Amino acid sequence: MYNLCGSLLDRWYNVKFNLIQYVYDIDKQIRQNDKVIHILNETIKNDVGIEVRNPSFILKQRIEKLKRICSSIIWFSYRKKIPQFQISSLTSDTGWGCMIRVAQMALAQVIRHYHSFTQPEQLIVLIRHFLDDDDDELINFIKQDQKNQVQYYHAPFSIQKIVYHAKVEFKKEPGDWYKPNEILETLNYLFKYSQYSLNMQIYINYQCAFILQDAIKQMFNYDKGNQEWLKECIKNNNQFISQHDKGIAIFLPARIGLQRVNQDYLEVLNILMTLPYFQGIIGGVTNRAFYIVGRIQDYLIYLDPHFVQNAQNFEDLSKTQASYTCQNIQLIHNKSIDPSIVVCLCVRNGLELLDLWHSLNHMKQEFQEFFFISILDTNVELQISESFQYLDENHELVNILK
Repeated sequence: MYNLCGSLLDRWYNVKFNLIQYVYDIDKQIRQNDKVIHILNETIKNDVGIEVRNPSFILKQRIEKLKRICSSIIWFSYRKKIPQFQISSLTSDTGWGCMIRVAQMALAQVIRHYHSFTQPEQLIVLIRHFLDDDDDELINFIKQDQKNQVQYYHAPFSIQKIVYHAKVEFKKEPGDWYKPNEILETLNYLFKYSQYSLNMQIYINYQCAFILQDAIKQMFNYDKGNQEWLKECIKNNNQFISQHDKGIAIFLPARIGLQRVNQDYLEVLNILMTLPYFQGIIGGVTNRAFYIVGRIQDYLIYLDPHFVQNAQNFEDLSKTQASYTCQNIQLIHNKSIDPSIVVCLCVRNGLELLDLWHSLNHMKQEFQEFFFISILDTNVELQISESFQYLDENHELVNILK
């Protein structure tokens, strides 16, 4: 009975996934909208005016380029026939794993961007880090983790390891829904078991504050840095920062409204998505998480994890990576998303960090109180910042810095 119900549920999700594309006629919406498209460090301009005699050809080129970029993003979706989770009979994450999948997409994209991965063999190694069938690594991982010993694994971000750590840390059971902070903390913990942690770190601030001193500490192992220190090091080509230089994946959980999104905050979000350091948004609607990768005017472009496929092992992955590529472009109006989001950014060196810092400060001056990210030079500023608190719809205490 369980297998029958699970099979019917899988089919329903896949039918619904394809219906969204058909009902909303995404291609038609794109054709009717001649605005500039921003998607993960790429800008697709409206160049119709250059070739007035054949505007349909230019439009077709825009659509094809958008599809090409979307299909190049590593896509993680629901999987079935996963090796059985510990303490559970579940062998699928259908219906409960979409937040896990979206966070996996965001982390994979940041790692890929940082290392500029383009070669097939590089992408295979990266995808293997997230494989659902992790070749029996879990048993060894649990032993090493309990001994507090760190070693690198081929699949440190497998859903088995995610579920194991979430059980230990958050008392979550297989089949439970994950909150953004829970999956971010879990991936941050597992990151030390990845070879990519050698030259990259994860920066998370749950008060939606970007603190330059903390970023400098993570990148350069120096805890007294500030804007002037960073500028001076870059100006003098300081060997210290070149020797200790690490990239950082930045995840900033935020609320852009209370019950619904605030239009003024959306204007800020639109600008954030044009930054060269933008690596997507963990967001969605109620009980459905999406990986938002760009925008076209008032519509957000996203990858949807709500599609069920068979789990793969390394042998399967080596033969084909097709199931990690999504051909469907999904759009959602920006006013329809849940106000709880996570902004994902990535900087690779000190120069990029300083440029991001200047960009965020410029946005703060332009948008004033509507700039929902707190930009602070040091931790001291965080401690003296004024704040207010409220209860959200889930009766959880939320803190917003002014």
